[in-house]
Amino acid sequence: MKFPKFVRITTTQTASSLIEKTENGTIVTGIDVTFLNLLAEKLKFQYKIILPKDDGRWGIQDEHGHWSGVTGMLERGEADFCPLYSPVIEERMPVLDYSTPYYTLEKTFATDFPNPLPRYSVLLLPYQTDVWIAILVTILLVPGVLQQLMFGEYSGLKFLINMFMCKKIPPRIRDSLKRRFLHGSWLVFETIVRFVYTSVVLSFLAVQPIPKGIKNIPELAAAVRKGEFRFYVPSGSLNAEFLMQSELEDFRSVGFAIKRNNWFEVLDYKDEKVGESKAIEGARAILHVMYGKPPFSTVSIAEDSFGIWSAAIMLRKGFCCKEALDTVILRISNGGLYQKIIDDEAFRQQMKLFSRKSRGGEVKKLGLEELSGIFFLLILSYVLSFFILFVECICNRWTVSKGKRI
Repeated sequence: MKFPKFVRITTTQTASSLIEKTENGTIVTGIDVTFLNLLAEKLKFQYKIILPKDDGRWGIQDEHGHWSGVTGMLERGEADFCPLYSPVIEERMPVLDYSTPYYTLEKTFATDFPNPLPRYSVLLLPYQTDVWIAILVTILLVPGVLQQLMFGEYSGLKFLINMFMCKKIPPRIRDSLKRRFLHGSWLVFETIVRFVYTSVVLSFLAVQPIPKGIKNIPELAAAVRKGEFRFYVPSGSLNAEFLMQSELEDFRSVGFAIKRNNWFEVLDYKDEKVGESKAIEGARAILHVMYGKPPFSTVSIAEDSFGIWSAAIMLRKGFCCKEALDTVILRISNGGLYQKIIDDEAFRQQMKLFSRKSRGGEVKKLGLEELSGIFFLLILSYVLSFFILFVECICNRWTVSKGKRI
């Protein structure tokens, strides 16, 4: 059967189909329109885009079994097909048909990059927590323990009392070879730790410290359960139902949180940020197109995904020329044209983001802001030193006055 000369197309606002209303009418742009123009050029048809009158977008089924959004328009025969970049979903098959798949759709999520850590945090970054604990224990306990073990003449309770009171070593032991060996090894250890720490701190000063953030689904589920993050899915999608029916606990907890808090929204994708304490669901390819690919991406895209589906065109039941449409779709897909559409759009977005990057010199001088943590530590050390000196003076006076009274 010959392909019709005129086709009614329906679509809705998504990252791949951007709708803008102007004084001269409604303009639709994006990957879906580029793909549609390829089909129209090859099959030699003209089209008219008809937008859904409701807010169902992809389509949600009501209690009477009727669908809203683009699914409802195809169900009622008000449109012939919908070229949205959307997955093949079993729940919609009773009311519409799908073309042959032309791409894959990997659902994941994106968040804003975490806010930078305070500048003074660079003082703690060179070592991990367990290393800091080991160093602190070593500085506080090891000198006294070794001193008592090597030179002490007591054991038990008196051993602990001598260690914490820092009892002075007799001159004959202080000048001995064993004492010099202990003191020398301690100086070597202290020097190595100090120089390693200093060199690593200098490298951290030149880099803005940024926490890891949420990178996978278990971390997202934990943040949602704690109330630290909100996870939004596109309005009119079946993503919440899919998550709630999953066998994985993390998926179910996120899905029920979406349904309970009504975390559905229509994204216009005009902002280059997601929002504070917020995550959005989307196809990985589309997130790359809208926000750029790393390292020029303006958002943090998760490492794993909720699943991978086949993407296909939604057709009304009984559409006359599905076979001809499938043939052209296979040619476009196998020829790599759809991949080229995505790559070209991602490249344009990446160039736009790259042009906004600062193009200053490669070498940047360290300023007061970068060194604020070091000055903070210096002032804190002075305060602690004066406090210790004050306490020692008080203790010394108390000891002298007590000796006079005796």
